Amino acid sequence: MKIEKCVVIGLDAPIVKSIKKYVEKGVMPNTKKLIEEGVWGENCLVPHPTITPPNWTTIVTGAWPGTHGIICFNLFRNKNLSDRYAAFFKDDCKAEYIWDSAGKIGKKTILLNYPSTWPNAVGNNGIQIGGAGLAINEYRTETKIEWAYTCDVSADLLFTTEELPQATLIEIREINGWKNLPEGEEFKGVEIKIDFRMSKEISDEPPWYFLLINSGNGFDTLGVYKEKDGTKPLAILKKGEWSEKIYTEIKTKNGSKKVVFKIKLFEISPDGKNLKVYFTPLCSLSGFGFPKGIEKELENLDGLPVPDSFFNAYVLGWIDNKTLSEMMDQQHINLGEIANYLLKNKEWDLFFMHAHCPDHFYHPLINKVSVDKEIEKVEEEMYASIDRMFGRIFDAIDKDKTMIIITSDHGATPTEKIGDEFYIFDVNEILEKKGLLVTETEPETGRKKIVWEKSKAIGFLSVYVYVNLKSKFIHGCVDDSEYEKIQEEIIKALYDYTEPKTGKKPVAFALKKQDARIIGLYGEKIGDVIYGINPEVNGEHGRQLTTGEYGIGSMKGLFIAKGPGIKKDLIIERTIWLVDIVPTICYAMDLPVPKDCEGAIIYQIFEDTDFKRKEFEKLKKNYERLKEMIEAEKRLTHNY
Repeated sequence: MKIEKCVVIGLDAPIVKSIKKYVEKGVMPNTKKLIEEGVWGENCLVPHPTITPPNWTTIVTGAWPGTHGIICFNLFRNKNLSDRYAAFFKDDCKAEYIWDSAGKIGKKTILLNYPSTWPNAVGNNGIQIGGAGLAINEYRTETKIEWAYTCDVSADLLFTTEELPQATLIEIREINGWKNLPEGEEFKGVEIKIDFRMSKEISDEPPWYFLLINSGNGFDTLGVYKEKDGTKPLAILKKGEWSEKIYTEIKTKNGSKKVVFKIKLFEISPDGKNLKVYFTPLCSLSGFGFPKGIEKELENLDGLPVPDSFFNAYVLGWIDNKTLSEMMDQQHINLGEIANYLLKNKEWDLFFMHAHCPDHFYHPLINKVSVDKEIEKVEEEMYASIDRMFGRIFDAIDKDKTMIIITSDHGATPTEKIGDEFYIFDVNEILEKKGLLVTETEPETGRKKIVWEKSKAIGFLSVYVYVNLKSKFIHGCVDDSEYEKIQEEIIKALYDYTEPKTGKKPVAFALKKQDARIIGLYGEKIGDVIYGINPEVNGEHGRQLTTGEYGIGSMKGLFIAKGPGIKKDLIIERTIWLVDIVPTICYAMDLPVPKDCEGAIIYQIFEDTDFKRKEFEKLKKNYERLKEMIEAEKRLTHNY
């Protein structure tokens, strides 16, 4: 057995039951072949909370969240719970990454869209593309608003004569000032302003123009222009068509940015009164790679480096099911092409990547998959697209020398429906009813706001309740002497709570901070009570038990492994934790183990679980033979 390289491909929130279904249906042939030639982990479990930044960090450190310090999607600064930021900075990780330990013996790593590694986690030991968000061109590091993110240049844009949320309402007018238009055709026009939605840039871009064209059968063609010159279109479109990829320079207050995007014409009425035009995100072609300038080599690859804002466009009603599938495919094509290019053309020993579409698909749609055939078809197309991405990556790998691991940070589960409503669980409502938390209603918005100075306990982040200690927080109101008493009151409140409409107890467990080490959570930043909920409770993932199964959903992680010396067509029943991936890679490749690694080697995936000892015995025997020969030479007494 000779494993010289390792490729780890991560999916965010895939449902393992769905992958099984689509493999059996023939939708995922590359995945099917991988499973047949490798090992499927039936019980891959992920850390609690079942959420993105902690668990992707666990995968590449082999450390539990308590050790690496990224305990949730967001973290808080200093002594202020309300001062939150997204946990996507590499410096928040206190554990050693596998690429750092491997770099000590000269090994090189490629990171592609790997969360919570910004900026430049690999340093001089390789190449990094993305890492500041959940997709390339997405930045969770540029905003102080919880859960929010920015795009480098702009999120999706919709220009329409129909009023839709957050879309740009346009007015179609008679044209003037145009040149080089053909004779014999009728034209109408729209001047549009590029609104840099969700952008970390400030627009300085002059207006663009739509030209509606009637060649004799009504208005059926749209031209998109940056200037009023009929010979210089960015795109010419019929209804339902996509443009080719458009490359252009966008002017911002910080200078020009080269971007790539596509345009889809959804609606153009024959009378020229109705128009609906969708722009994909304006994807920057620089600023997301290390070493600086590496992005230049990736500019012309297929697909688009789109942030996940197109899921927002879907929820807002801008795009339909077909377009959602097309947008997911554009992202997967681009990730597959980047991976293929880097694996073929760059020096590497370890490769780690992440694709996020399943997570963003399931958040708005998981409750519809089992009851809406059209949504189920979108799910199927998503997994088919992921499988094609796998195939493109596999094409770049020397399979005789490379271990391939497919994994995930968590799964997803739907929410139980009570009549016509979905079951909602709010920990702060429970605390408020017990007098542990105090709120007031904002007159302007009608929303509840926590009164920090009067609240003894606050539910915060995904699975934590904090005792509001005077000694710990700037707005604290609890003395240290009351600490354990308040902990007990919180736990009692959680366990006492019964959902009135179902009669169920949603809280599966509640632990004191000092007891949470048994689930890998400890340290200054975790809550004073940690809880977990049953899988049917709202939220898709995050608070749910890692073993949770409900409806079509599962919270279990994904684990598939293939490579030289790895068993074939095996379903392994033993529990595999995400912390086990790093030590298994290090064992197979003779890499230094990261100093904070806490996982165990998954011996059972190997054809010969004892192969390392046998290699050592062979080397030891040869060493003894060599030593004996040298000592025999030394004993010679005659001279020539």
